[in-house]
Amino acid sequence: MKEPAIYKEHKLKDGHILQVFQDTWAESPRTWDNLGTMAIFHKRYNFGDEVDFLATDFPDWPEMEDYIKTDLKAVVILPIYMYDHSGITINTQEFSCPWDSGQVGFIYVTESDLKDCHGVSELTQEHIDKATTCLEEEVKTMDRYITGDVYGFQLIKKGAAEEEIDACSGFYGADIQTNGMLDYIPQDLIPENL
Repeated sequence: MKEPAIYKEHKLKDGHILQVFQDTWAESPRTWDNLGTMAIFHKRYNFGDEVDFLATDFPDWPEMEDYIKTDLKAVVILPIYMYDHSGITINTQEFSCPWDSGQVGFIYVTESDLKDCHGVSELTQEHIDKATTCLEEEVKTMDRYITGDVYGFQLIKKGAAEEEIDACSGFYGADIQTNGMLDYIPQDLIPENL
């Protein structure tokens, strides 16, 4: 198997090197235990969840949104927009380019799923607000996946012979300060200025 190309290298203490590489084998975050259902409809891309309806079942996005709210009892629903030009990216906010972007679906959570998640029989505004934030984060994570913003690391000990100490992948976002990667590195090896 071919070694991954190093994206960035960080010098640690005691002759250790943290080699960060792009994780080209990352699993889709839609295989995880997600709160929301991502209904994406695009003729060339299929990266949403399986749903029991099609875009062709509705004349337009407002009709589909009404169906999701009324028939599926969604308590939070957000539009998903895609920009497709030399790669794709998604967001819950419209992109400024009217030629290469547009709505491709929705992400939503049903009342019953949200109640089950919190173990409650009645939902509060706090539950709704937290669910909205969660769905926005699920879209951001999916965007990182489809844009290739997923990384792994190899912890190397330099010396007479180079030795791999540890390796792990599946970190979303390139910032090692926020993507969780440093949680896997022995703290005594991390310099203050990293």
